[in-house]
Amino acid sequence: MHTAKIIRHRHKIHHFLNEDLKSVEEETHFKIVFSHPNELTKFEDWCKSHHGNYDYDKENSRQKGKMPEVPLFEDEICWCDIMTYYILHVAGYTYHSSLHPYKGEVYVKNGTYET
Repeated sequence: MHTAKIIRHRHKIHHFLNEDLKSVEEETHFKIVFSHPNELTKFEDWCKSHHGNYDYDKENSRQKGKMPEVPLFEDEICWCDIMTYYILHVAGYTYHSSLHPYKGEVYVKNGTYET
């Protein structure tokens, strides 16, 4: 059994003016994690073949790069949409469970890997 995970990282940014909290912004970033390293390489290659580039900035816990162009998605696309589409419809995984609270999802598939 092999696993793939989409993990959400939320960053809160507090804006103060003279020690008075004026606003709070929240950014959400996504990381894709596979139990087999070849799967990440396949995902990165798939992104490139769709005119995108997945680049995860581990130091700042956020994805960078250019989002792949997938005809299915026209408006309001997010990295989690791309990752979920890839995991389910390209890589052949199935949904297994959620990481609570709101931290992501776990997907599984059976089989062997090509080297």
